Amino acid sequence: MPGMGNAGLGSFGLAAPFYHRVALEALVLAVVALVLIAARFLLYGTAFRGSQALAVRGGDDAGSVTRVQEPRARAVLRYGFGALWILDGLLQLQSSIPSSMISQVVKPSQVGQPHWLVELMQWGTNAWFRHPIWAASGVIWLQIALGLWLILGREGWFSRLGYLVAAGWGLFVWVFGEAMGQTFGHGGSWLFGSPGGVLFYVAAALILLAPYGWWQREKLPRWVLTGVGVMLIAFGIQEALPGRGFWSFRIFDMVKSMAAVPQPSFIASSLRGFEHLLGAHGEVVANALTVVVLLVVGASFLLRRGLRVTVPIFVVFSVLVWWFVQDFGFLGGAGTDPNSMIPELVLVIAMVMGLSYDEAIADAPVHIWPNTLAQAGRLFGVWVVILAAMGAVPLGFAAVNTSYSIEAALASSGAPFQIDRPAAPFRLLDQSGTPVSSSQFRGKTLIITFLDPVCTDTCPLIASELRAADEQLTPAQRANTDVIAVASNPVFHSVRAVHIFTDREGMSSLPNWYFLTSPSLKSLAAVWQNYGVGISVPQNGVMIVHPDLVYIVNSAGVERWMIPSNPSTTSGVQLSFASLVDSLVKGVQ
Repeated sequence: MPGMGNAGLGSFGLAAPFYHRVALEALVLAVVALVLIAARFLLYGTAFRGSQALAVRGGDDAGSVTRVQEPRARAVLRYGFGALWILDGLLQLQSSIPSSMISQVVKPSQVGQPHWLVELMQWGTNAWFRHPIWAASGVIWLQIALGLWLILGREGWFSRLGYLVAAGWGLFVWVFGEAMGQTFGHGGSWLFGSPGGVLFYVAAALILLAPYGWWQREKLPRWVLTGVGVMLIAFGIQEALPGRGFWSFRIFDMVKSMAAVPQPSFIASSLRGFEHLLGAHGEVVANALTVVVLLVVGASFLLRRGLRVTVPIFVVFSVLVWWFVQDFGFLGGAGTDPNSMIPELVLVIAMVMGLSYDEAIADAPVHIWPNTLAQAGRLFGVWVVILAAMGAVPLGFAAVNTSYSIEAALASSGAPFQIDRPAAPFRLLDQSGTPVSSSQFRGKTLIITFLDPVCTDTCPLIASELRAADEQLTPAQRANTDVIAVASNPVFHSVRAVHIFTDREGMSSLPNWYFLTSPSLKSLAAVWQNYGVGISVPQNGVMIVHPDLVYIVNSAGVERWMIPSNPSTTSGVQLSFASLVDSLVKGVQ
């Protein structure tokens, strides 16, 4: 029984409420910023107090402070990953993110992963399904806040707190969004993004937590480069192993799939050109080159020999992989980060710079902002914390609130119509053949829909959604609510047919379920006409066509709401629709 409702859940369905929520939150953040600025002037006035520059390491200026110059390599790491976090937050603004994050990003990463990891990721998947708008908007603000926090936070407890939050959120995304970089599955490859781009964000945050002293005598950069070298060698060996497909088809298939992603034509053309080069024996050459680069560069990082040659090679090769294999990571409408190559390069470049730590520069005096600007910096820090909370609170809500929000249902079905007209009377038979009259339901809230008893397509889905809505009601609310379906098939509408449907779809477990019909087609047609249900019988006589409608009737017998239902095979949308029906029922009781 194909319905005549709206299109299914898609990026445009959730885009409007998503952008509406983001706009409101942006307005709140702007108001908070204005309040903080006003508070600064009320508390400190307009005078440029203490405006002298403060010198470092006990200079001669009054009110001087003691601070150590930040190593340049550390600053590169901090600013680089701060910018990457901001970019990732902005990429979350794409209209398809609320509806497509799970299907286009998370689910593909689960392919080939161990069962325990897929089960672990299901918790995050369920949270996103339950509250897609809350989750999507929360990620935007949290990641932008983390980027600003890293850029703003040079040192001190405030900065360390930001690094810890960035490391924690990065680990969360690595597990629940990237399937741990597909490291534990059979499809992991350095070319395709393993060990996961966000793992480098985590590494950067942990490195920033290290004391400045660890940068002296090249201690910390040597440790990190050693770890990167071991990782590259391991991936090089993995890439060289026979039987994993890299010598025959896997790179070609990856490039081919990336070329099909919606993107600027000149990028797609370049990928198709590379795909053509990989034909015949090109894949063998490409994989052999990858193995050699990974092993040689990995050994160079491990031994810290020949870096003047291997680092430029690694940079150029990584950029080529980022372009021709990873397709820049964020194209196609659902990409949320630049994949692994750019964060890995930022980390490596910062560590190579750290190998030339200059203690004379580190000990040199440096002038910092005047006190007035320092006050502004502290206020900005407060605003960044509020920005982070603006992201963390919705994410926490999505994680702990097990009820389903109604946004997905509204996107799939369309907004309910408030109609406020007397419900038409009827006299029919229920699934057991007992006569039923509309008058006997007076004083109760009714959920009324129209189902084809022999349908195996959308009607069972509607029944499932209404069963879920009924089960969400409290016992007292269920006692005052009845769920009614009226047979909508002019050919098959016997009591036996509606009885079989009731048993087959598990609706007999609901004590307040009624599937009504009549042996008289004229009686049924009168009900259809009174409720605006147009029935169409195609010439082949196989599939009955009728609109998928759900009515909410209050205890006074007045139709309050009509929902243009469009049942979905997606469990999150089904349960969202159930929550929508549930909320409307509670609203009229």
